[in-house]
Amino acid sequence: MLLASRLRDTFPFYYGWIVVAASSTVVFARMAPNITTLSVLIFPMSEQFGWSRTLISGSVSSGAIASLAFSPVVGWAIDRFGARPVMVISVLCLGLAMVSLAWATLPITFYIAYSVGRVVFHTSAPIGSSTVASRWFIKKRGRAIGVIFLVGAIGGIVFTMLASLIVENYGLKTTWIIIGLLVLTVSVAPTLLLVAEKPEDIGLLPDGEILNSDGSSKLTESVDSAALTIGLDDESWTLGEAVHTGTFWIMVVMGFTMYFVHTSIGVHMGAYFRDVGLGPTTTALAISLSWIVSAVGSVGWGFVTDRAPIRYAYSLMFVIQAGSTLYLMLVDGTLGIFLAAALFGVVSSASNVIPSVMYANYFGRSSLGRIRGVGEIGVLLGQATGPITAGILFGLQGNYDSIFTVFVLVAVVCSLIVLLAKPTVKNQAVLEF
Repeated sequence: MLLASRLRDTFPFYYGWIVVAASSTVVFARMAPNITTLSVLIFPMSEQFGWSRTLISGSVSSGAIASLAFSPVVGWAIDRFGARPVMVISVLCLGLAMVSLAWATLPITFYIAYSVGRVVFHTSAPIGSSTVASRWFIKKRGRAIGVIFLVGAIGGIVFTMLASLIVENYGLKTTWIIIGLLVLTVSVAPTLLLVAEKPEDIGLLPDGEILNSDGSSKLTESVDSAALTIGLDDESWTLGEAVHTGTFWIMVVMGFTMYFVHTSIGVHMGAYFRDVGLGPTTTALAISLSWIVSAVGSVGWGFVTDRAPIRYAYSLMFVIQAGSTLYLMLVDGTLGIFLAAALFGVVSSASNVIPSVMYANYFGRSSLGRIRGVGEIGVLLGQATGPITAGILFGLQGNYDSIFTVFVLVAVVCSLIVLLAKPTVKNQAVLEF
């Protein structure tokens, strides 16, 4: 905090962007145990240890189940102690967990270490970073959160390619050690030294606004006919108020279904591409392409959420998810597989940016950690049940046709249901569409 106060006027732009950049390193590091990293390692792990795909993919579900218990606690801790200490402790735990995987040669030890990483992936990294960005930005909230997940997508590319290249040449043990050391090197110092919890803590206002002559903030002015104008802390929702709205529970259910589909495809995508004839390097390139598209898409979806009713953006995401899953079932040839991976990246970016902006826009800043902590339960249930369900059906049928068909239907239905998630008016600071 002291360093942030000293640096606030050093840069020729708003210090909030420095906070966003520093918070982004946590989301970058979060990608170490990402599903696409695991996806390129499923094949060599299965060969080295003799573990089934269902067993390995079950670690993703195990991490999601563990996160169910930690998510509300992490949300409470962010609001109570601040996002910065929570994020610093989290990336320390993440780095050590990744290094310890080098010696995880039994399923139980692998599950424990990987689950620790997935708890950080699910809870403190995304909730902490997006909460900080939401407190520093209001008019440009979508863009700020988009930048954070842009850096996260770059992390997805780096860790996926790194895992693929190292495991082919040096084996699993070296792969996990290098991944863990990279986490610690990239994320700890920027988060500890540069993040301030909110602009008011160092004498600034959200978006770099200045006070009017009468002492009021320009934040109360309309910023865009299609954007929400949210008030400051006294106009925010408490967790108790949020959970009594139908909109909150629609968002929870949408989080469940979105990630039930998306995580399942992500975990099994690498193995699926190998099944249809791609080699390990080409598979890694296809998965990396999805992260490149996700990086660009994060900024694009950020601009969309700053300018359009956000529930419409959410609906569009589900339409793309349904179409891309259907296309994945019919894909043929290397070019087609790369296109399928790109469409997966479009959905990846939307699934990160849209809910983060939506929670902040609808419920405000002051209790956002607690609200996100509870709201993420839907996401975690989807991530816990989806991959293991897909793995079981693959084991029974030898293909993914049935579960992919279910995914298409679910996404189509959700594209309609999410339109009911209108902002619930608490006061005049929240506008109806």
